[in-house]
Amino acid sequence: MSSPLPLADIRFGWRSHRAALWWLALLYRRPAVVRDALENMPARRAIATGVVLLAHVLPYLIFLVVLPPIVFAATKMLSAEYNVSNIANMLVVDIDSAASGLVEGIIRGIAVGSAAGATWGLKWGIAGGIAVAIALSVIVAIFGGIALGITGSIEVIVGSIAGNNIAAGMLVGTAGSIALGIALGTAGGVARGIASGIARAITGSITWSIVTGIVSGIAWSIATGVVMGSADGIAWGVALGIAVSIAEPRAYYLIPHLFFVWPEVRGRWYPAHPVAWDDLCGVPFPLLDQLLAAYAEHDAEAGGREIGRLIDTYPAQRPAALRAQARLIARAAGREADLARLDPIVARLPEGGTGFLAETRRVKERVADIADVQRRLDTLWVPLVRETHARLLCREIEAFRATVGGFHEPLRSEFTAAADRWADRAKAQHEQIRAVLNKEPAPQIFRAGDPVDRTQEAFITRDAITATVEREILTAGCPALIVYGRRRMGKSTLVRNLDASLPVASVHIASLSLLDARVFATQESLVTAIVAAIHQAVPAAPVAPVSGEELPHLIDALAACDHWLKGEGRRLLLALDEYENIDRKIGEGVFDEDLLATLRESIQSHRQITWMLIGSHAIAELTHAPWASYMVSARTIEVPPFGLEETRLLLTDPMRHSGLTWDDGKRPRFGAALWGDSGVDWIHGEAGGWPHLVQLIAQNAIDVLNDSNQNTLDATLLEKAAAKAVGAGDTVLRQLLKGESSEPAWAYLTGFRHHDTQSPPADPAILADLHRRLLVVEEGGHLRLRVPLMQRWLRSPAAW
Repeated sequence: MSSPLPLADIRFGWRSHRAALWWLALLYRRPAVVRDALENMPARRAIATGVVLLAHVLPYLIFLVVLPPIVFAATKMLSAEYNVSNIANMLVVDIDSAASGLVEGIIRGIAVGSAAGATWGLKWGIAGGIAVAIALSVIVAIFGGIALGITGSIEVIVGSIAGNNIAAGMLVGTAGSIALGIALGTAGGVARGIASGIARAITGSITWSIVTGIVSGIAWSIATGVVMGSADGIAWGVALGIAVSIAEPRAYYLIPHLFFVWPEVRGRWYPAHPVAWDDLCGVPFPLLDQLLAAYAEHDAEAGGREIGRLIDTYPAQRPAALRAQARLIARAAGREADLARLDPIVARLPEGGTGFLAETRRVKERVADIADVQRRLDTLWVPLVRETHARLLCREIEAFRATVGGFHEPLRSEFTAAADRWADRAKAQHEQIRAVLNKEPAPQIFRAGDPVDRTQEAFITRDAITATVEREILTAGCPALIVYGRRRMGKSTLVRNLDASLPVASVHIASLSLLDARVFATQESLVTAIVAAIHQAVPAAPVAPVSGEELPHLIDALAACDHWLKGEGRRLLLALDEYENIDRKIGEGVFDEDLLATLRESIQSHRQITWMLIGSHAIAELTHAPWASYMVSARTIEVPPFGLEETRLLLTDPMRHSGLTWDDGKRPRFGAALWGDSGVDWIHGEAGGWPHLVQLIAQNAIDVLNDSNQNTLDATLLEKAAAKAVGAGDTVLRQLLKGESSEPAWAYLTGFRHHDTQSPPADPAILADLHRRLLVVEEGGHLRLRVPLMQRWLRSPAAW
């Protein structure tokens, strides 16, 4: 039926009749709901409702009591020893007896139900008080009346069959006792469910039922023994006790339960199981936890709700629900592919003081150990160290499996199965790491850091730049070059390896880094260092050590060297790296501006010496001296980022310009296939061609490849390499983006943490600075970061 009438609205009529039957069925399986409905009624309405419900069920009660004698008489008609007259007389007698049984049953049921209902109603403080207690007693009497009336019918039928036979008389009494026991057990369960609620109604479960059943049986045996003799009374009392102990906790459901779990557990059937719709099942059902787990796996949402309901509101079935919950958690943990995420799954296991609940804490602790080893393994990159942790992980899982093998069910079977699956994953992981150890690694010759040593590290000559330098020195005889490029653009590497492209026989190279504290401590130390570098590069030149005033001595040393070079037909390239430090020291008062005048004099006078000033600042950025006037004759060469072909050459043939002689086929090379489809293009784009960042990503890519069981890089490994590069290159990325930025420029750059593009800054000076430092490019009127790796760093926790 659709929506039944509310209990308070039931009167007479077909719709009320159907609603009455619906509420009686609900009374049988969920009496607390009926109790709550009665508590919300006025007192008179509650009593009237009980009487109305009894009236609606009375026809069925009469039918159940009167029909059996009629059926019995009909069967007698088939017997030759009975004639029509006898059958008619028998029928009248049987119907009279049945009616008497019905009346007696109803009276006894109402009497027992009234007493029980009133007593329980007052005991548990029902809101409706005496009136509701009376209403409850009338409703409970329905169950007692039905069953006790049927008892009378059974006695009539069996008595008619047995006649005066003594053994048959025992059968009559026993059958009646069983029926009475069922009546009392069912009515008692309903009454307790109404009066005390679900929790109290089934707290005692089957144990309470057996005890009360046996006590009832003894009482019945004493009562009947006084009248009929102790033997009959005891037999009937035992039958009564057994019947009560089965009916009160509804143990008769065990028979249909068998079909839910045997020969296989049928989880999809669970909604039809008595526990799903009857709140008074006090008997434990074997394998109910497996049935609940199977139902949850069939319908996760509904199954989860049902298990939660049983745990919260159904004490008799709570142990099975807790076991089912543990099974589901163990299976979920077994399915988890990432062993590092096991502990939050297993943390949901219930805990308690007895049985398997007392062991779940140890399960959580051991699983947390397994997850911790996996997490540590995931942070490691060195294959040898990873192999040690992978072996430890396998041992942890084996130890866990041995431990749970001695636990209670369901922990033993479920977590043993889960451990088997974890062991398979751990062993496969271990084998992969061992394969990496046994694999011949790709040589790590990429270096992001100090100027590259071309004899053992990846290097290309930057032919376009070195050709310009060579032309300026040898053909044009340029007296001074300013080599400008942003930080980490490869300027120092270029200078250190100029001998790879210049004709060594005719050009001597002397280089000096102005980042060396021994060089810029004083002006005298700088002059001494320059003279020493000249002497080292051109040992045969008559260059005397510094003595007296430093600047005049420097001019004398340069003049002597220039004279010797001219006589030998040679040239000297004198390179000062990080030359902008001279400007800084002039600003600090450590150097005199006269140093620049001396430098200009040498540029103009010493035609065999070419000064090369290398730095990350253009002349216009130097503010402590008028550099432009002193360097008026110098020519500027800008060091740009790598072009794609330069990146490709560096990545595929990194030792081409090593200057070493290699046996055939022995020079380290990386075919394009090693970098994967478009891998070279991806690295070039991710680094924006910035030489240091190209080396940084390539260095980490080779490490990631060697730590994997693959022979070529794919998109996943390249992403991992880029992520590692962000961490490894934190210092240089911070310097390129933040270290050289003014506060307004840095504030603008931080906007790329949340946006891929931004409108240009309002201040033209900031925009010019960003372009000069090669940090942004313009697209469609908006700016984006030129180097994606820089944006990765901005969005990493390290940048915040």
